[in-house]
Amino acid sequence: MTRSRLTSLLLLAPLVSAACKSDYEYYENKNHDSFHQERRNAVDLLVVIDNSCSMAEEQDNLARNFQTLIDTFAQADVDWQIAVTTTDTEHDRYRGLLMGGDDEIVLKTAAGELDRVVWDRNWRFTEGTALQLNAQMMRPTSNDGVLNWCDATGSFGDGSKGTPGVWNPNCDGTAPTIPVAGADDGPRAPVPGDLVITEVMAHSIGDDAQCEWFEFTNTSDDTIDLTGLTITDIGRNFVAVPEGTVALPLQPFVVGRSAASCGADPDLVAATGMTFAEDVRVVKLDTPNRDELFSELVAQGTIGTGIEMGLEATRLAFHPDYIAQNEGFLRDDASFSILVVSDEQDMSPLSAADYVRAFTDIKGDRAYRDRSLVNVSGVVGKDTPPQPDLPACESENGIATYGSKYLAVIAETNGLAESICAADYAPIVERLGLTLSGLETSFELSDWPQICTLDVRLYENENTSSEVRTLARDVDYTYEAEGNRIVFTGDQVPPSNFYVGASYELAPEPLVPPAMSAADCALETP
Repeated sequence: MTRSRLTSLLLLAPLVSAACKSDYEYYENKNHDSFHQERRNAVDLLVVIDNSCSMAEEQDNLARNFQTLIDTFAQADVDWQIAVTTTDTEHDRYRGLLMGGDDEIVLKTAAGELDRVVWDRNWRFTEGTALQLNAQMMRPTSNDGVLNWCDATGSFGDGSKGTPGVWNPNCDGTAPTIPVAGADDGPRAPVPGDLVITEVMAHSIGDDAQCEWFEFTNTSDDTIDLTGLTITDIGRNFVAVPEGTVALPLQPFVVGRSAASCGADPDLVAATGMTFAEDVRVVKLDTPNRDELFSELVAQGTIGTGIEMGLEATRLAFHPDYIAQNEGFLRDDASFSILVVSDEQDMSPLSAADYVRAFTDIKGDRAYRDRSLVNVSGVVGKDTPPQPDLPACESENGIATYGSKYLAVIAETNGLAESICAADYAPIVERLGLTLSGLETSFELSDWPQICTLDVRLYENENTSSEVRTLARDVDYTYEAEGNRIVFTGDQVPPSNFYVGASYELAPEPLVPPAMSAADCALETP
């Protein structure tokens, strides 16, 4: 917080104003405070998401409220970028890495899995170009290796590359050998080997919500009844194919996210429940489809190790062994913020103090001079349990262990701690956005006010002629006697680079003013 006395306010504000009727004597001694809402316009936020078996609901809750965070950043005029890692330091898929470019498509029925294609950042989707399975490798046992896939060369729609609904050529450019269909004994339920995922458009040339699609091919001679087929991944994707849908013998079947899917002409539209990740590891202010990409990054599934190490995972992401893969995330002129979302205690090997030092070291000497450059916040088990063996909280989302180690780091870096058991993360995310933006939400007065004389105004700059409006107590702000401060919430927080002026008559002894609302003051005014 920065407090300054504005000469213009002192000169232009009246020296005497009528005091309200109270238990105190009348005083003419008036005080003027001015507060500058300093600009903090760049933040690099690393979200450390628990990907263990109990975290599905919490990941979904955070993803749903991404727009709230962005709206809060926009209000604060923040130049932001966000990356995601997990609490899993055991498996190579997660250890030390910023997430991005990893996804999968799984076809299954109640009887079991039919086909699965898993890709990672090494598959390298090209914008506007589908990846297609080599026609010579049209088997479920062959479509899970990147070497059997290639960029599509055929054209469709508005300049995109792919062959939706048509057999793929071979990756060497030669025409495919399409089998001749035999007798059709369908429609029948699919068995493993019938359906093969053959083409994926994960990085469209337009809006992903309209243009993404994938294709699987019925490799059998029979019409396949797709009733009961689901399309899933290890994250949030889930599409149930409608009853009565069929795949024709030896024909590709296209599933798209809109009726046209930018020219792919899908056989089935999955407007919800299906998104694909391309190799985007840092979501920025100007990233296309940023809300959906963040949802994919956060939805890391629940197959990670049950020994959660969020603090160690953060340290590793910037360790020399991994920094080359994560380079480009941290900017010299931005603050570094970490958000841990976990329902378990941190099991990282170092002490909380060691991790505070490690995170500060990441930003260098300047962070030791300006401690606001690095902060850790957490949506964790924050409430001290009545007994050590009891949970910190319980809700419909599950049970959370007391995250004492996270809380120690959060306290040391002046971060924000919130309960992971909350039903709705929207208020949490809004408070987090304000905290990370650097905007002050409360301002401590320099002396104790006679509460009914408190006059608070918003100014666009340091001159009183720039007054925007008078702020109403209990509407635009509240006064908290504990701490002697004026407090703002939500969209009432003063914008970046604006000024708040507070004028008031000084209270006599006792110092703490009585608890009087603005309505009480109105009734007391003669």
